[in-house]
Amino acid sequence: MAVAVRERMHAIGCRALDDRIDALVTRAAPPRAAKIVIETMGTFRVLRGAVPIPRTAWQSRKARDLLKILVSRRGSGVSRERLVEILWPGQEGEAVGLRRLNVMVSTLRAVLDPGREWPPDEIVVSDEGALRLELAHVDVDVEKFLDLVGEAVRLDQAGRTSEALERWAAAETAYGGDFCEEDPYADWAVGLREQARLAYVHAAARLAEARAAEHRHDEAARYWLRLLERDRYDERAHLGLVRVLDRAGRRGDARRRYRLYAELMRELEVEPAPYPA
Repeated sequence: MAVAVRERMHAIGCRALDDRIDALVTRAAPPRAAKIVIETMGTFRVLRGAVPIPRTAWQSRKARDLLKILVSRRGSGVSRERLVEILWPGQEGEAVGLRRLNVMVSTLRAVLDPGREWPPDEIVVSDEGALRLELAHVDVDVEKFLDLVGEAVRLDQAGRTSEALERWAAAETAYGGDFCEEDPYADWAVGLREQARLAYVHAAARLAEARAAEHRHDEAARYWLRLLERDRYDERAHLGLVRVLDRAGRRGDARRRYRLYAELMRELEVEPAPYPA
């Protein structure tokens, strides 16, 4: 009986060791590459694996637009009827619009998976009269950017400033431009575009202020300048830039920048703030 107990304990120990080894292997394994990469910040581009999908493969601009709209919903579903309204405004006859949408869905799935290697709902999911993007199976740049911003905010709130600044810097670098810049007047793009833009402003300003506090004035100035490249009327960025230039001993540059700021504010019929102390 003692021998049987020992053999049973040995078997349990071996299984436990195997489990630990499996866990270590899993942690050490490289992350699975996304099947589809969608770049939306700045120029819109879709890659299958690491290969860009050429524009000629899309067959229809509406198929590209459909994918952009689904990205803008961040994994939430949008009804088929609403998609018809967006893609074909003023379309007469719901049945005709829905048939057109079905064609676009088939086209989009064929572009993303021309070899039909995956189930139809692997990326573009049809669910109870709505369509959504399965974010677990795609790599979307704006999602990664907003995830980095969220991590930075949480680390700042936890008082882990050094780690937070690393995330802020990664987020600032990851921002490749406004969401779907080639669709400046599309209503469906406005919400996510503004969310990402405000997140970028917060990231760049946070880094500029942190570098100024560390007396790294040139770095701080670069972040303020990047903000001004995106919005020439950003008052906080103007004043922040004047302040760091002055503290760096570049008082001539600081005065010129202040005069430019004052002129821009007067264009807006806004009284300029005093020269920063």
